[in-house]
Amino acid sequence: MADKPDIQEVLKERFVQLPKVVQNAITSEDNAKHLRELGEQHKLHIDQWEILENEVMMALFGVIPIENLESDIKKEVGVSDEIAKSLTENISKIVFEPIRQELERQLEHPEAKAADVSGVEAARTQILSGEANPLPPAAPAVEPATPPTAPPTEKAVRAPISEAYKAGEPSSARASVADDPYREPPA
Repeated sequence: MADKPDIQEVLKERFVQLPKVVQNAITSEDNAKHLRELGEQHKLHIDQWEILENEVMMALFGVIPIENLESDIKKEVGVSDEIAKSLTENISKIVFEPIRQELERQLEHPEAKAADVSGVEAARTQILSGEANPLPPAAPAVEPATPPTAPPTEKAVRAPISEAYKAGEPSSARASVADDPYREPPA
């Protein structure tokens, strides 16, 4: 009886052969998080979600053809045609679309979209790449706003001190509260 190859060894060998973009997608926590959100959105049981994640990973590794993903999800996860179709469409947008766009950028495809990179991520990449003369970060666009008010030109005038006020005396002990701004006369 022939020994079956260890699936872990087969996947390790296949992982090394994959493009860096696909390797990053496989190891990314974002994909697992998005698949978990899809599972919650479609009310999948945790076992169904794990099977869904395994099916997506097998498609990323190239073990199962992407064309069969919808039918495999329907059969293996045990969901209806509509849910399988919805899951497949969402997985295509969340997992496979970014991989396709990055591969097109790397291959300098004429229809490749520019990468959406935040200023912080661009600075991080630049620092990690070790460029000698880093460019200053792009200044944020100035948005139109209401101009600030002019500073005051006159001095604030204080109200006269109450004749009923005596330093150190509590306001509750005062007999006359007529001109005390903080007390109302007793009713």
